[in-house]
Amino acid sequence: MKHRKIIAASIVCLLLAGVASGIPGAWASSSRADWEVKWDETVAAAKKEGKLVIYSGINPEAAQALKGAFSQKYGIQLDFMLGRGAELAAKYKTEQTAGLNIPGAFNLAPSLKPQGFFAPLEAYLILPEVKDPKAWIGGKVPFMDKEKTILMLNRGYTSYVTINTQLVKEGQIKTLTDLLKPEWKGKVTFFDASIPSAGAGWSTFVLTKIYGWEKGTQFLKQFAATEPAITRDTRQQVEWVAKGKYAIAVGAQQGATTDFIKVGAPVDIIRWQEGGMINTASGLLEVPAKPENPNAATVFINWIMTKEGQAVFAKSFGNPSWRLDVPTDGIHPSRIPLPGEKLFVDDMEFYQQQMKAQKLAKEIFAKP
Repeated sequence: MKHRKIIAASIVCLLLAGVASGIPGAWASSSRADWEVKWDETVAAAKKEGKLVIYSGINPEAAQALKGAFSQKYGIQLDFMLGRGAELAAKYKTEQTAGLNIPGAFNLAPSLKPQGFFAPLEAYLILPEVKDPKAWIGGKVPFMDKEKTILMLNRGYTSYVTINTQLVKEGQIKTLTDLLKPEWKGKVTFFDASIPSAGAGWSTFVLTKIYGWEKGTQFLKQFAATEPAITRDTRQQVEWVAKGKYAIAVGAQQGATTDFIKVGAPVDIIRWQEGGMINTASGLLEVPAKPENPNAATVFINWIMTKEGQAVFAKSFGNPSWRLDVPTDGIHPSRIPLPGEKLFVDDMEFYQQQMKAQKLAKEIFAKP
């Protein structure tokens, strides 16, 4: 396994892989000459470190687009290890046990971050267009946490719920409580919320953003009483709704829904009156505290946060960027937050609470 060169990141999971050298330091001067010199030195060193391996939950199209654009620009080979969050988490644990310096997948961030697994990323930022707060929505570089160890790469809207537009008429489902109506009993499929998933995300959304834990727990118990069909197959869940086997998919992955919308299937998302989530999903970036290829990691981190890198990621992944200068052309409207819409933004606390929500969901939705 020593031939694998590892940096880290979590695009939902982005984990990268290279050859050991010194960790990039903080660059005191902000003058153009200094950053240009440092950038040229870093790129040159990165090319000597070999390829990057990215552990990620992004779709293959996005992985291929990033691989092609980055490799072509810098001559650094980029490979992806793709999988679901739970699969990547299991692989991560195995390889950590084997002594490899591979950072954790995104859904492990809440448990790994307190243990000091991730490096602060601010010192990795070199390019002025990346560091400029005016380039970003909200006037700041989009770090998820106050320690600045996790960068958010996209800001896609999600309600976690997909409907068959032929079976659910406009206006029938506007609020979360509409899911509890008797007419939907036996007509809903739910993604297993006891594992890292959009189902767990929806449960956490209900428990932390909408109702609170006490009322949210009661709501989930009422929802469980409608006897939703539980699945662990992301694509099949949306396909069931597209074909009319079920009218509603709760905990549906937004990307899978968009794929079916693009081919003309009668599916769409719900935009809740209570509000929706800005969910970074697979669009998070992390680096281990001791990366084996720090220069290649630095080049990738800076590139993917530029207008060019963000445009490649946004278009191929299908979610809008946090950058103000990246257009939303080609991104499906269901993924774009609407002006004035009530929105909640996920953060580290949300995902820490998700671990608790998964345990609760396991109890509530367990089969008798």
